[in-house]
Amino acid sequence: MTNADREALGAALGSDGDAIAAEVATGESQLIRYPDGSRIVLRLEERIGAATELVIVAGAGTDATGKTTKLVALADSRGWSIRFHTRRPALGRLLGSLGFTEQERVYTHGR
Repeated sequence: MTNADREALGAALGSDGDAIAAEVATGESQLIRYPDGSRIVLRLEERIGAATELVIVAGAGTDATGKTTKLVALADSRGWSIRFHTRRPALGRLLGSLGFTEQERVYTHGR
């Protein structure tokens, strides 16, 4: 992950930027660079006894609806489920309109 990637992903990386960059470096996660400058970090998680899960780790840029719709179609065609991490309520509402359901909210305090 380059400095330009980190800059483009910005707040989406949060305090996990180094860990996410390490996952990309090892191939555990994949970074997608779109021609419009958008970036998405994805990871496939294979779970014993359950469907493979496409995890949207971080994303930033334009056309979230269009990009997410294409990822949903890809996951559906392969029989995968999708988990999407976001701290943004507006993105949560957008995901709801695309058939996602909120499973949990996590709150932390301190270090």
